[in-house]
Amino acid sequence: MKRDIGFLLDMDGVVCHNMPAHEEAWTAFFREHGIELEINEFRVNTMGMPTREVLKYYFKREVPPEEAHAAALVKETLYRKLYLPERAAAKGLLPFLKGSRAGGYRIGLGTGSKDDNVTFILDGLELRPWFDAVVDGGMVTKGKPDPETFLILADKLKVAPKNCVVFEDSLLGEEAARRAGMRVVAITTSHRADEFKFASLKAADFTTLSPAKAAAPIRT
Repeated sequence: MKRDIGFLLDMDGVVCHNMPAHEEAWTAFFREHGIELEINEFRVNTMGMPTREVLKYYFKREVPPEEAHAAALVKETLYRKLYLPERAAAKGLLPFLKGSRAGGYRIGLGTGSKDDNVTFILDGLELRPWFDAVVDGGMVTKGKPDPETFLILADKLKVAPKNCVVFEDSLLGEEAARRAGMRVVAITTSHRADEFKFASLKAADFTTLSPAKAAAPIRT
């Protein structure tokens, strides 16, 4: 039955095309610390990680929680300022969510972003009512590529992991879904289609996706 199938959407780069603003904010933040960000390295090795893990990767040391919190405040404030004038849902997203709800699919959001950025996107775009459950970066102990985010979300949706489809734009998110035993639909806003190794479907946005097409590989 369709209510036994879950659609688990990442937020940044999937629900909205906001990764350029995140990348610009990270670039400015690290430049202030004498580090020049190489975007492809960022996308492959850290995109989708919690802020503290991104800082650890580039600072090459452990980052205490209070330092991570202060850094996140600076970077996320800049990101929201940059993205606010362009804030918009991904192309085709709303019809996809409406079709999913009408079809009886369970819908969840699983993101490494903290609740302030989730509020900025979901409430700012009036999308929250379409999601049955949300798991943000403050609700897990291990970020992507660890599967914890998606496993907790599946539990909240009351859907078995094998019956979940994850929509991801990052390679770390794809790996998290694979480790969770879930199908992957790759949204190619941040990586080329050929960079995804495990996705059953690949699309530039939601305009070419339907709930039935996304769920097609699953039999319940």
